[in-house]
Amino acid sequence: MTVTEAKDIGSKLIQLLTQQKFLYRQLKELTQKQTSLVDGNDPEMLLKILAGRQRLIDRLSLIDLELRPIRADWQKVSASLPAAQREEAKGLIDSVQAILGEIIARDTADTQTLHTQQKKVAAEIQGAVTGKRVNQAYVQASSTPSASRYFDATSE
Repeated sequence: MTVTEAKDIGSKLIQLLTQQKFLYRQLKELTQKQTSLVDGNDPEMLLKILAGRQRLIDRLSLIDLELRPIRADWQKVSASLPAAQREEAKGLIDSVQAILGEIIARDTADTQTLHTQQKKVAAEIQGAVTGKRVNQAYVQASSTPSASRYFDATSE
């Protein structure tokens, strides 16, 4: 690989990593908004946030496709890059990984919160169903006429 080719690959790599970092920052912002909505009661806004996240993930997937050949031969590419580009790429990669780690941690916490809320709602529904059954049984028992043992048949 010539020096010019290495610089071109380095420029392309820096450009893609910069875009990736920008998109991950946007994804992190949406993740923070998502967390506030998971605890709240606004499912429509939560769905809008999730749709926005999906659009960013789709864009990140396209960048990942472009980065795949560089990653596949990373040792060779990294060794051929000028030192300044190599250091810049390393810094961008570290930043992206840190942001991604924060996103994953927040998503894990949100998933746990949603799971807890789901269990709570399921228990409330089960309690309501059980209560309804008890009420139905009570109504059926009290509305069924029964012969009284103490019926005074002579007083008429």
